[in-house]
Amino acid sequence: MEFFKVLENRVSVRAFLPKKVDKALLKKMLQAAGHSPSFMNTQPWEVFVVMGKKQDELSAELLKLAREDQARRPDFPFPAAWPQAPEKRSTTHRLRRFEALGIDPNDQAKIRAGYLRNFEFFGAPCTAFVGLDKSLTAWSMFDLGLFVHGFLLALYAEGLGGCPQAMLTAYPDIVRKHLGISDNTKIALGISLGYPDKNAAVNKYRSQRMDAKEFVRWCD
Repeated sequence: MEFFKVLENRVSVRAFLPKKVDKALLKKMLQAAGHSPSFMNTQPWEVFVVMGKKQDELSAELLKLAREDQARRPDFPFPAAWPQAPEKRSTTHRLRRFEALGIDPNDQAKIRAGYLRNFEFFGAPCTAFVGLDKSLTAWSMFDLGLFVHGFLLALYAEGLGGCPQAMLTAYPDIVRKHLGISDNTKIALGISLGYPDKNAAVNKYRSQRMDAKEFVRWCD
């Protein structure tokens, strides 16, 4: 697939077909993402892929905690606030998505149902968790972001889709328990992935993007 088409058309997928993802294809995409750049070639990323019964068991426990409104305790704290411009973009995006899905912004029941879908992996047949050794610095988080973006682009190029989910890090001890992950590894992100359900309304929504002139300064 032509590179700029992949870069510009990739979207976060939140509804999936019940079609299994071939493990060999996943290995191919992860191998490709492993060519992402990193500080001093440290390649700090750790990846844990879960599917099948183990994925169902993990989902059930995460969903139970979320339904009970158990306190979230992510390894990397969620932002408490944003600067004015990112906050405005986030709010606009949220309201536009509600409108596209026919959700009243005051309908807390529907909003909560959407929130809980995170812990069902949006029906994806496979989920990848990425993490870092707890001794690493913010530079390694930057490297991990490069890896994740490469992986998401690879998914799209192969006809699949993925959704990077911060919310899947809300209960990292549960993820570590189910996947046998060391306490030395901090869970940074979950990525639900599979074949997109193109008929689902949520997958037809497109977020707005800034024009380059809004975030680039030419210093010549």
